[in-house]
Amino acid sequence: MKGCLTVAAESLRRVAAARSILLFAVLFGALALGLSYFGLAGQRAAGFQGFARLTGSLLNLVVYVVPLMALMVGTTEVAGRLHQLSVVLAQPVGRTAVLVGSYLGVAVALAAALVIGLGAAGVLVALQTGSASLGGFVVLVATALALLLAFLAVAYLLGVLFLDRLRAMGAAVVVWFAAVVGYDLAVIGLSSLLKGVPLKTVLLPAILLNPVDLGRVVVTLAGGRGALFGPAGATLVDVFGRPAGAALAAGVLALQVVLPLVVAVLVFRRRDL
Repeated sequence: MKGCLTVAAESLRRVAAARSILLFAVLFGALALGLSYFGLAGQRAAGFQGFARLTGSLLNLVVYVVPLMALMVGTTEVAGRLHQLSVVLAQPVGRTAVLVGSYLGVAVALAAALVIGLGAAGVLVALQTGSASLGGFVVLVATALALLLAFLAVAYLLGVLFLDRLRAMGAAVVVWFAAVVGYDLAVIGLSSLLKGVPLKTVLLPAILLNPVDLGRVVVTLAGGRGALFGPAGATLVDVFGRPAGAALAAGVLALQVVLPLVVAVLVFRRRDL
């Protein structure tokens, strides 16, 4: 345990000192403020909009940018630092402690940057517009953190599977595209092929298997915009709009964090570095 915390602290210091992490926080804060202030620019209106509009505008940004950032940073931490990992492994520290400690340090650094960026923007928006619909924004931030942790775990798995930086990053881009874009197209195609099958039978398992889709659904329903899902809205509200459904979503997201990390540890313990 001590070795794991030592590695985590070192990873946290190193990643937090990188300029890219500061830029990550500034980027999200600036984009959140920009979307709030210029959200109605197309209607020749400017001024801070409330959390309801801000949450809907930020949702697509979060599901595209956060997984990509986590995948890029995570694969680089493993496949891009093999020499440093070899030096650490020469010390009296187990492989599990090294990998889990590295993950925890990087996760804390990225999560802090995300919370600071979105949190600072949220405070400014609240001062300008009030706290109406703040709950949906809080759910958005929590969902962004869950996506960050889940895709960072996947990145560590890709890193220990490939070990080569370019191959790992290439696989990360494929995973990102499949989860954010390709998965939805595949589900739509499957639904059209399975005409006559109850929508709930296809839709719910598909949503639960992909953290991106699950995050979209949770944030959209939390903001009271279930009608955006069309005919599927009633089904999704019925399942995820209840406390048991919210607990199910949280449990599935937690599993999508833990499972890839456990597999990554099992693979890493058998790799020859």
